[in-house]
Amino acid sequence: MTLVWFAGVGWEDVPGTDRRMVGALAEAGVDVVWMDASRPGVWSGWRARSEPAVTHPQPGVTRLRVPAPPGFSRPPMRVATGALRRATLRRNVSPNAIRAVVVANPVVRFPPRHTGRRIYYVTDDWISGAPLMGYSTAWVRECIRHNIAEADVVVAVSPGLLDSLDLGGTRAIVIPNGAPDAPIVDSVRREPVAGVVGQLNERLDLELLEAVVAAGIRLRLIGPRAACGDAFASRLDALLRMPGVEWTGPVAPTAIPAHLAALSVGLTPYADTSFNRASYPLKTLEYLAAGLPVVSTDLPASRAVRSAHVRIAADTPGFVASTREFIAHPDGKAAERRAVAAEHSWTRRAEDLRALSGV
Repeated sequence: MTLVWFAGVGWEDVPGTDRRMVGALAEAGVDVVWMDASRPGVWSGWRARSEPAVTHPQPGVTRLRVPAPPGFSRPPMRVATGALRRATLRRNVSPNAIRAVVVANPVVRFPPRHTGRRIYYVTDDWISGAPLMGYSTAWVRECIRHNIAEADVVVAVSPGLLDSLDLGGTRAIVIPNGAPDAPIVDSVRREPVAGVVGQLNERLDLELLEAVVAAGIRLRLIGPRAACGDAFASRLDALLRMPGVEWTGPVAPTAIPAHLAALSVGLTPYADTSFNRASYPLKTLEYLAAGLPVVSTDLPASRAVRSAHVRIAADTPGFVASTREFIAHPDGKAAERRAVAAEHSWTRRAEDLRALSGV
């Protein structure tokens, strides 16, 4: 039996919660159909149900690209976009084969007329983040209301995120984000460098990173630059020009372990916003899986790891001091950190979701 996953991103985008969970489900033997987020201009192969519209990016996963008309997020085009999404599913998957449907997209509704289990998987504070995603807040709020009412169960990645939802009588549980397996990397000498992995976007507190560099600490930024407002973009430009800052640009997922292996400390420098407080940053567990100590701003998710290897900084001086300390005094506790990460593995998270879905 098949699990259909309506993702909030495309398969080839920066791997996040969707990709990690689906990958773990497939490795556990679940047959997953991954539905890309709708995008204009991806018609090639759609009518013939062939590549690149239909691909198999890893064993157990069928990836479907979902075309959309121009301006698909505007009210006149939303109906057409929804129809194309349903047609994409109907043309490629028999309704009788679907055991469960997971919606993990802020503007996708559960498909009608299927009898499988419905799981609404909320990965972020989508209402607060709607402007960042380019969506109408009212539209996102209405989709959330509709999906909660239609769901058999709601899953959120953090308690704070679950508390922010108006659940009515719908069953709800927390399944936090997970950690990757400890990477196998050829011998790499750790450098006295602090690093940030992931997208460079407005979730970051640039003041913290500026202070780290101003204190004479080398900083390596590993990941793509996301679209953002002019003020943030200008400030990020200035940070990237500072002596001691290295930006790798986009990095293939397979290359990230080698980059992490060269660092001395991983940073989770998120700004104090409602969106970030409700999130569960993937990077924190990714650092631990690589054997790195972590310095994080005071996020509920960082506290939830309950590990001395994740140092919570209450202010900018504390953030800088902790970063400097980890670089100056390596403690040889990489194995302990990998063990902490293993307790939060994606394999365990997938077991929890699989039990809910019945696949």
